[in-house]
Amino acid sequence: MADLRARLDSGLSGRYTIERELGRGGMATVYLASDLKHDRSVAIKLLHPDIASSLGAERFQREIKLAARLQHPHILGVHDSGVIPGEAGEPIAYWFTMPYVEGESLRERMQREGQLPFDDAVRIASEAADALDYAHQRGVVHRDIKPENILLSGSHALVADFGIARALHGEGGAGEPRLTGTGLAVGTPAYMSPEQAAGEARIDARTDVYALGAVLYEMLTGEPPFTGPTAQAVIARMLTEAPRPVRSTRQQVPASVDAAIARALARAPADRWATTGEFARAVSQGAEEFRRSGETVVTAVRPGARRAPRVAAMFGLGLVIGLGVLFAWSRADSAADNDSARVIAVLPFENQGASEDKYFADGMTDEVRGRLASVPGLTVIARGSSSQYQGSSKTPAEIARELGAQYLLTATVRWEKSGGQSRVRVTPELVEVRAGAAPSTRWQQPFDAVMSDVFKVQADIAGQVAQALDVELAAGQKEKLEVRPTANLAAYDAYLQGNEAFAGGSPPDLQRASGFYGRAAALDSTFVLAWSQLSRAYSLLYWLASPLASYKATARAAAEKAVALDPNAAAAHLALGDLYRFVETDWNRAIEQYNLARRADPQNADILSQIAFSQQGAGLWEEARATLEEGAKLDPRSVSVAQRLSRTHLWLRRYQESLRATERLTPLAPNSPQPYQGKVMTFLAMGNLEEARKALRSVPRTVDPTELVSYFGNYWDLYWILDEEQQQLLLRLPPGPFGDDRSAWGVVLAQTYYLRGDLARARIYADSARLDGELLLKDSPNDDQRHVFLGLSHAILGNKAEAIRYGERAIEITPMTRDAYTGVYLKYLLARIYMMVGEGDRAIDQLESILRVPFYVSPGWLRVDPEWDPLRSNPRFQRLTSGS
Repeated sequence: MADLRARLDSGLSGRYTIERELGRGGMATVYLASDLKHDRSVAIKLLHPDIASSLGAERFQREIKLAARLQHPHILGVHDSGVIPGEAGEPIAYWFTMPYVEGESLRERMQREGQLPFDDAVRIASEAADALDYAHQRGVVHRDIKPENILLSGSHALVADFGIARALHGEGGAGEPRLTGTGLAVGTPAYMSPEQAAGEARIDARTDVYALGAVLYEMLTGEPPFTGPTAQAVIARMLTEAPRPVRSTRQQVPASVDAAIARALARAPADRWATTGEFARAVSQGAEEFRRSGETVVTAVRPGARRAPRVAAMFGLGLVIGLGVLFAWSRADSAADNDSARVIAVLPFENQGASEDKYFADGMTDEVRGRLASVPGLTVIARGSSSQYQGSSKTPAEIARELGAQYLLTATVRWEKSGGQSRVRVTPELVEVRAGAAPSTRWQQPFDAVMSDVFKVQADIAGQVAQALDVELAAGQKEKLEVRPTANLAAYDAYLQGNEAFAGGSPPDLQRASGFYGRAAALDSTFVLAWSQLSRAYSLLYWLASPLASYKATARAAAEKAVALDPNAAAAHLALGDLYRFVETDWNRAIEQYNLARRADPQNADILSQIAFSQQGAGLWEEARATLEEGAKLDPRSVSVAQRLSRTHLWLRRYQESLRATERLTPLAPNSPQPYQGKVMTFLAMGNLEEARKALRSVPRTVDPTELVSYFGNYWDLYWILDEEQQQLLLRLPPGPFGDDRSAWGVVLAQTYYLRGDLARARIYADSARLDGELLLKDSPNDDQRHVFLGLSHAILGNKAEAIRYGERAIEITPMTRDAYTGVYLKYLLARIYMMVGEGDRAIDQLESILRVPFYVSPGWLRVDPEWDPLRSNPRFQRLTSGS
């Protein structure tokens, strides 16, 4: 190789000067060089000699010339090319030059971040698709699309190596040997289309459709569609399996985008998108509809969720930063008309720097919002409601009316890291919105400071906004605004990146977040916010992923460290509250800690949500309702608050209030199945089966049918309300829509077949659920829901003793006296187990106690639910269901 480099230097003498090696792969080495004639930097790619031996100079030059004719803003073009001759003058290697791109490859970014933000992934894929579509129209198929061949420069994607794969692979025609005959790999297995992997002679544009689909899949999930220890294993999986749905890993991804990716990854080329342009339009349209609708992650609740261990439990708890859909509250129409109101919404600051710096702009938004929330006399709309206006086309008047705000604070943020010292430029604007008057700028001032003064900029913005609103700062308030959370800017940067990952909410997101928070705490051991968030991340991992002792120990140690550093910090007590709630399930101590956090930060809507959920767990339902009503004032468009309030009314058996809540939510979240499920459940609790079915029929076609039936089957035992067509669809579903949890999938299908009287199929699926459930229970022996679902499986299998043992063990782990929210649900399922194994009176004993406490099941529900038909003739059951 040293001799080859010397030959390259000699051959390029007078034209290029090689400066250094940039990278090395299986087929080529890339160098940074200076183009002496044009005084510019270029990248020279030198193909290895064993590659050259499989190519003829004529064939190589033909394909390079074809690639050089591709002129497109998202294609990295070819400037020049040549050969390196051997001793006898024969070509022993080939080289070509490309523009040198300052930036990184998509592979480097994914290695650093794992899953990419949804908007970034869609943008990168769309730009690459546009480049590929342009090339395909000119007869050029790339054949080796992979993250290494997509370069990121500024905010743009560039596709590299056009024509090279074609030159290497050949067309399979006469006189053109293909590399499959040389023993060298064709493409990259994780991104190769099935026809390419099978060595088919003719490859068309649809192979690039597949590869781009695989790249987008990896950007969103953090891993390719198929993985394995060897290339052969990856190819074998590709040819025999279907990839897991993107939404099983990343539920924030719209169903339409998931479907578009699935079509791109179809095994048969005829089943894929015909062009990359069609694929890009489908993805972009799905993303745009998603943003326009205000749709969010489909929320769920822990009780009733057949799920991979604890994964689905998080949604609906109101704990994830940034969740929210449009939800209008009556105060939104009146607050802006109140002359004395000082209600302000801090909208997401616009990032005008590199796309990868968006987390910094988001962090600036949160910091300014937090500082303003500490000012007495101001009411600040919570992040969950204001963050949905990121990139919104709505007018200030519309936003103010929807949020119930009188003032809007916007800003642009640019973080400049070139030219020596890093600087931050922020241009905030305070807009006043009054009914009957055009919005007007109340205050505006640009800030330009070195990065070390970023906290002063945040404090100055908050202080001047307060001054512009005629809010006098009390003694010590100015000093409070100027408090620096850390003196270490690298620690602060890691903390902000942790917050961005934490907002994703899934276990992989939380794992990433914990890494950033850990780094922040290591860089500054006195950084209270970093320790607090590190504890919260591990508490959630314990709850959502797996109850590991190491997660518990880290969560406790980090929370205690935060409290020791600052006993009055709201974040520290919030972390301790999460520890007691998610790890210890000690509702009273959780409430105590959350109240301490609230005392320090009274306008934090997240804390109010945590208090409300803990109050429900402690059986304090009226208190929870009041807390949620208060939270709605701070977070008026929060889906978690809205859904929790609706569910609270349902469990308190206040059905008209529950219906009103779902009616307000439904038009504003039309593509989510949850509002429709809430309405269906309310009518069922009222004993009105006809209205419940009518509500189910009213679900618009914009709600994905697969998502709808899997949701109804997966949460709250509602497979029985589905009509015949919907039940048939449910029974055809693979495990994917159930988070690839075969135990959860098996339980739902087993119960559906059992309800339909098909005992043979019911027992097949129940046995599958049993096998997987018992395996999962080995890792989580105190998982209450896994126990009760095993009880249901054994009941369907006719194993009476085992069914009762598992069901009773579930409520021993989590009795109603310990957890009024989960415990009552487990008791309800135990009643069903008793009924299914012929213990009718014991089932009724459980139902009698259930009907005395808040819960969605009511006498009316029991009258219309066909699952309880075996007890219809029992006089005790008849008396139980005669009430309202």
